[in-house]
Amino acid sequence: MSTQQPSIAIIGAGLSGLACARILTKAGLKFTLYEAADAVGGRVRSDVVDGFTLDRGFQVLLPSYPEARRVLDYEGLKLRPFYRGADLFYKGKFHRLSDPVNHPSDAVKHSRDPFVSWMDKWRTLVLRTEVLTTRKIERRIPEMETEDYLRDFGFSEEFIDRFFRAFFGGVFLEKDLRTSARMFLFLYSMFSTGGAALPAHGMQAIPDQMAISLPPGCLRLNTPVTSVRAGEITLASGEIIHPDHVIVAVSEEVAASLLPDAFGEKLLPARSTTCLYFTTDLPVPETPTIYLDGDGRGPVNSACVLSKISPLYAPNGQHLISASIIGAPSSEELEGVVRDQMAAWFGESAYLWNHLRSYQIRYALPESRQLRLGEGPLPAVLAPGLYRCGDWCEDASINGALISGRRAAEAVIGATAT
Repeated sequence: MSTQQPSIAIIGAGLSGLACARILTKAGLKFTLYEAADAVGGRVRSDVVDGFTLDRGFQVLLPSYPEARRVLDYEGLKLRPFYRGADLFYKGKFHRLSDPVNHPSDAVKHSRDPFVSWMDKWRTLVLRTEVLTTRKIERRIPEMETEDYLRDFGFSEEFIDRFFRAFFGGVFLEKDLRTSARMFLFLYSMFSTGGAALPAHGMQAIPDQMAISLPPGCLRLNTPVTSVRAGEITLASGEIIHPDHVIVAVSEEVAASLLPDAFGEKLLPARSTTCLYFTTDLPVPETPTIYLDGDGRGPVNSACVLSKISPLYAPNGQHLISASIIGAPSSEELEGVVRDQMAAWFGESAYLWNHLRSYQIRYALPESRQLRLGEGPLPAVLAPGLYRCGDWCEDASINGALISGRRAAEAVIGATAT
């Protein structure tokens, strides 16, 4: 009887592929991890430009994510928290919404601001209480869109438009709030319990930390895979490899090109985003918060002074500002329009900011079809010896990506044990 260990190939070194690889490593299984790009991370990447750390699109980590807490070393990431609340620009000025539990004095200070009605403030507290006291509340409601859930809960149209479309529209990358209310409630509970944070050195620190524990020689960067089937993968170089187990850990659109037979229906359009980065040595707002478009006029949905979240995002004496847009507009006048909006928000000094770089991320989030229709996660096993994972298999979040990678690894471990 042969005791030779089965060969395993993982395609894609994003968070799902890395999560899968780490569990296979702990199980003592050998594998090769193929990545088309020059570094690990997939969509969670950062670049260093002139001493500034630029995440590829505005991204955050929610420290309360259950799977992330199991997988990541938060102390090693040196997480830097956001202010628990947001500043919304509406009718010519900012209005601060503060978490009354974490910032009670600020909440009292701004409580008389008529920007939010007393009933909406009360309902916000009621919703917070429900998500914190009801275990897995997202599984206890019928499937519906977030917008319908908020209306049914009693929030006013004004508050839905001013706050929820701006804040969660930026999270979902769609302002119609068509995303599943179950996903909304899960994320609302995560924000309520742990807020949002950034690794001190940028989001790239997350995949870099995950990759550190992988065995030497298992990772092949700059190695695109062009075709996949059970028992065979073909590299862009023409090399053909015959693994016993193949895990496809790429985005949904790439998976569809590699595994066309596994996608019987037309893919839903992915959600896109555009992020413009500006730098300055001029004064900027001090609060480490997110600034939102309460007017809904755009094009910028949110802005953030990242160097106030983590000073390591910028050289000493400099500041880094992100301006994020839902979608991927291609207008040549976009930078000028964004500057106009930032000047309205932060003053005329915005016209003196240096535009460092822009990122247009056409595939930023999957449409989350299975969540929106209440179908649950997609199975990890496609066929004997062929597996899939990614946030599009679970839910469109870092947490979902990590869970999906774990489930694929568990399926492989189960198959090799038989």
